[in-house]
Amino acid sequence: SFPPPLLPLARYLVIRLSAIGDVAMLIQLLYSVARANEQHDFVLLTQPFITELLLDPPDNVEAMAIDIRNEEHSLLGLARYARRLRLEHFDAVLDLHDVLRTKLLRSYLRLSGIPTKHLAKPRRERRRLVANRPGKDLTPLPPMWQLYRKVFLEAGLSVPEVIPPIEIHPSLRESFERLHPELLVGRGSKVRLGVAPFASTRAKTYSPAKMKEAVRQLAEDGRFEILFFGGRGREAETLREWVKELPHTQSVAGTLDFSEELILMATLDVVVSMDSANMHLASLVGVRVLSVWCCTHPAAGFLGIGQRWEDCLQPEGLDRRPCSIFGDNKHCHSGDFQCSETMPPERIVRPLLELADQRALSR
Repeated sequence: SFPPPLLPLARYLVIRLSAIGDVAMLIQLLYSVARANEQHDFVLLTQPFITELLLDPPDNVEAMAIDIRNEEHSLLGLARYARRLRLEHFDAVLDLHDVLRTKLLRSYLRLSGIPTKHLAKPRRERRRLVANRPGKDLTPLPPMWQLYRKVFLEAGLSVPEVIPPIEIHPSLRESFERLHPELLVGRGSKVRLGVAPFASTRAKTYSPAKMKEAVRQLAEDGRFEILFFGGRGREAETLREWVKELPHTQSVAGTLDFSEELILMATLDVVVSMDSANMHLASLVGVRVLSVWCCTHPAAGFLGIGQRWEDCLQPEGLDRRPCSIFGDNKHCHSGDFQCSETMPPERIVRPLLELADQRALSR
């Protein structure tokens, strides 16, 4: 049985530990669910650094951190954390990750008498997508956020059909403008373009040399104000070097926390991103994304909420794509990661120039 919706007030533990993009998708849905079920409280359990994504949440949404990289990394640490969760008096558990750690947590709580629901992953269908054969079936799988939505519905909660982006409170925007006026200089006069040229793995990353060439063409066009997004370390250093060579560009890689990146992304007109967290961060604040797919494929269900299939940029002529669902493969079906090299820079440049033309005509 799953009684919490019958209670006047229920407290739900919603679990999603990683990855950043998956949690971002969940947050967008969770805000809508919370507003449609104002009588209940929702606690999102995720990693400490990801809690920064909960920007201006509804009053009945809060975050709880679990440090699976350190204190809760071991089985003993996880067991201690599970006992802590039992003392939080949750009425139900919604596991939207369904990995070993979350299975252990929800099983402990279920044995304590707390009802649980969990994500059902389309594992068989995913194997079909990544089969190493030409002409395979690429019928799209249900979007990941729809699988999340199904769990909320099974729990008896009201879930809207349409999931809007989150809204950023004007006070947060004003505070950001005071702290970072240099990042808003070109606003209004040019197309504000965010470029996130990296992903967590090589297999998901478009050729950096070709991406740099695409940005060079856009920068020389003169109608774009370009902001680079990326991580600390090597990515940030690479982008600092690009900025030295390319006009009308700035890099914020490694300089902002997630909440600040979301506020900045909300000021952009469009973002170019890999199949990576930045696609979902831009989607979270309702910004159009031209997403570049290499070894992965939008048919796997990980396209950002509200994004368009026609904005997915994919290499042509590689009939064994995709070779991975998550991009964690060390080998590809073609043997040399052709999917990261085949697509010419013009495939990225062309739709952005069309956007600039449309903007000029609308003035």
